[in-house]
Amino acid sequence: MSMVYMVGLVFIIMIAGLAGTLTVGWSKANRSENAGYGSGTGKKWTRLGLLYALCVVVVLAVFLALLKP
Repeated sequence: MSMVYMVGLVFIIMIAGLAGTLTVGWSKANRSENAGYGSGTGKKWTRLGLLYALCVVVVLAVFLALLKP
């Protein structure tokens, strides 16, 4: 398997991880078990979002670098 496909696979896994994280974080069952879960999490969500965004940028940069002949 070429490196371009591997980087694409990593990108897809990262997007799936982000979707899973957000789904679990915002689920009704998660909020009902711990009523205080949603309070004071703004900074945590911001840091998590920035971490995911940084990872996506890095993976895209590597992917584009590998596409250049």
